[in-house]
Amino acid sequence: MITNSEIADIIELTGKLLILHDMDANRAKAFGAISFNIDKLETELVEMTDEEILKQRGLGKSLLATIRQIIDSGTSPELEDLIAQTPEGVLDMFRVKGLGASKIKLLWQEQGIDNLNDLQIACESGKIAETKGFGEKTQVKILESLAFIKKQSGKLKMNQAEELSAAIEELLIPKFDQLAVVGAIPRKLETVDKLSFLVGADFTAKTEITEPLEEDMKLSSPYTWRGFVKGHKIPVEISFVNNEKFSQEKLLRNGAREHFNYVADGQSFHHYVKSNIFDSSEAYYEGFGSKFIVPEMREGLQEFDWVKEHSNDELISWEGLKGSLHNHSKYSDGKNTLQEMAEACRDLGLEYFGIADHSQTAAYASGLTAGRVIQQQEEIDVLNSQMKPFKILKGIESDILSDGSLDYENDILATFDYVVASVHANLDMDLEKATSRLLKAIENPYTTILGHPTGRLLLSRAGYPIDYKKVIDACAANQVVMEINASPYRLDIDWRWIPYCLEKGVMLSINPDAHKIEGFQDMHYGVAVARKAGLTKSMTFNAMPLSEIEAYLKKVKP
Repeated sequence: MITNSEIADIIELTGKLLILHDMDANRAKAFGAISFNIDKLETELVEMTDEEILKQRGLGKSLLATIRQIIDSGTSPELEDLIAQTPEGVLDMFRVKGLGASKIKLLWQEQGIDNLNDLQIACESGKIAETKGFGEKTQVKILESLAFIKKQSGKLKMNQAEELSAAIEELLIPKFDQLAVVGAIPRKLETVDKLSFLVGADFTAKTEITEPLEEDMKLSSPYTWRGFVKGHKIPVEISFVNNEKFSQEKLLRNGAREHFNYVADGQSFHHYVKSNIFDSSEAYYEGFGSKFIVPEMREGLQEFDWVKEHSNDELISWEGLKGSLHNHSKYSDGKNTLQEMAEACRDLGLEYFGIADHSQTAAYASGLTAGRVIQQQEEIDVLNSQMKPFKILKGIESDILSDGSLDYENDILATFDYVVASVHANLDMDLEKATSRLLKAIENPYTTILGHPTGRLLLSRAGYPIDYKKVIDACAANQVVMEINASPYRLDIDWRWIPYCLEKGVMLSINPDAHKIEGFQDMHYGVAVARKAGLTKSMTFNAMPLSEIEAYLKKVKP
């Protein structure tokens, strides 16, 4: 049964979206007052007759039909129509304390901010404080609210899950001799809905688990502690097994069910593991007649066949990266200067740094006009003369316009060493239009890398629909590199499509999309999902040494 509070929330959201879309301001204002009145009613609307509803303050005949629709379906056609016109990320912004419809409208329509990630980046770079009507205090409150939203989420992105899992592990290590993180973390899943641990001890040792871990007695069982860590909603699970079976259980919990369903010589891997006791995961694979398969690859997607043809040493790793190619500086919306970013990249031991600031269409991100492109490239020439043998490559993240064209004339595009072509606006196209848009951009002879190809933001915004095979086939035909946007907010392209890229001979570039020095570390997440898909160093674009990548860029440049 829908409650008055839920009905009030629906009406309130309808009013906010009317303001957001500049539709019927008077009605929108009235909806705010009506939702307040409904929430204060002592009797549930669902229990009232039409006559009783009409007697309530502010609830006239014009709203009766809407209330009945909400009671019957949990929504209204008007709200659904407004939601369809609103990017998912903008809807998420209503969760931010202190941001009303008018301010969200300003951020979206004037600043181009349409999701929580971009809002946080804008706050961290100080842009929100500089925006009329906001200021420093509002910016601080927004950042605090964003931190709260992330903390309360029942599902976490990879980076958040790893951080929280490590904190819990640190609490548990002193209490148990045998302890392992299992499940989503070793498998490097891009989003995590449960943090899992395995303990080699008798289940009576559960009494060692104390605050800030809080047990849910209804969910726990004799051999499994289930609960939460104080201040977080993501479930925590701690399982207890005999020491003798610790390695067996650790292996079984570090892979998808489909991985263990693999059959060789009439026997499933699951049956083999359950029938034997070894002291290491490697021993189980060896006994089964297979090379060892790393935890991140255990997804039931041809990994047993992959290891027949490859060695794990061929997989891309952090150490295998030679440069970073999708990065931003203060020239656009980055936090650090070009020189600071380049020096930080060099200090990581990399051979080259590719700057790819936003292009001129991205005015909300201080995108570079043609004149500022020249200014930046002149600075790059000076820095390159000072930083040899390290090199800054001249790139740009050029917006893919609605018709698929890039947002510079060819004479400007020709000045760059490479071009990352990305979509940042008009994300509501259908599959056919979105795919055609990308195909045209890929066919542009100046496009080097297709950036975050679906525009997704994990746990915030689904990517726009595309025909992956057509897009990847086009990249193959036009020698365009596919980006693995390594930001844990994106991890786009989805790793499940990497095997098709490899099948078609499309190289992949693990790009951090770094807006500050710390952002380079995001390449760790890109490497993790790349390894899940079996990406080798030889097929990783930014695993090329400087001499090779320069030769490649000269070869493909028009």
